[in-house]
Amino acid sequence: MAKNSSFLYPVPREILIPSVVFKFIAMITGVLGNFTVAIYATFTSKKRTATSYLVGNLALADLLVCLTFYPVWIIELVQTMLNIDSDQDFFCKSSQSSMKALLFASMASLLAITVDRYLYIVKPLKYPLIVTKRRVFIAMSCIWLTACGVFISFLVHIEKSSERFRSVCHLDKTLIFIFIFFLPLILIIVLNVWILIVAEKQRKLILGETTTNTGDVNRFFHALKAVKTFSIVVAVLTFCVLTPTVVGFVFKGSHLFPCTYSCKLWFVVFHYEFYGINSIVNAFIYGMRHVKHRKAYGHILLRILRCNKPTD
Repeated sequence: MAKNSSFLYPVPREILIPSVVFKFIAMITGVLGNFTVAIYATFTSKKRTATSYLVGNLALADLLVCLTFYPVWIIELVQTMLNIDSDQDFFCKSSQSSMKALLFASMASLLAITVDRYLYIVKPLKYPLIVTKRRVFIAMSCIWLTACGVFISFLVHIEKSSERFRSVCHLDKTLIFIFIFFLPLILIIVLNVWILIVAEKQRKLILGETTTNTGDVNRFFHALKAVKTFSIVVAVLTFCVLTPTVVGFVFKGSHLFPCTYSCKLWFVVFHYEFYGINSIVNAFIYGMRHVKHRKAYGHILLRILRCNKPTD
């Protein structure tokens, strides 16, 4: 039975309507984009490597974010506009647990991609022996098993906020969030910076040598472009994770910036939107950086619109 929420302060309708419209458009865009990336990376790409499977796994995690995060919030905000009561404890547990678990899966997949690119750049000769498809599949299995554990953990610790404001949730154990998300994020950032430093040194060495094999040069610069692409993905992830977290801590934990009514609107409407945006943007970064991805996406989307199966 739904708990009565009529005593809670709702967000004004003039803010909710644009938010619902934006979430609906974002959901459709994110689903199409990530579905296309997943199909291309794991099925239609002619060169299916360990990296492509990891990219497909990242797209799958982002796809599930779009399929769970946006529908739950759209329903909640529509119920708020129609003045329909909802079980706030159930809403918090279902929306937050799934979002945090899938965000972890997305971040863990990006960490796996970063490690993969690190080994490719730093240990190019040993890379084929270290990174095999079997080990990649084991890593992906571990990512999803851990994500299930994250889901259960947040399901236990997340609850409705004690404040009289609808759709605001409270995390009982902040250290869980720090350990699960910020430690991998720091490791991703450090590894990407180190990869870029090593890659730049190797680029100068290659350009300074006149006897370097043309094929090796092309492969290296292709890998370098891929590294820079993933660095953009990391930058977007960092911005989308840190922005709501830092702003939230400032307003909730600082006496200099007391959390007013406008602050509550931030948490209800904008706070979690950054996580969803991260899952949407990832799907389009590859297309903007690589022509072959862009062409493949157009081909697959055309097939989807025609209700046919994608082909090579």
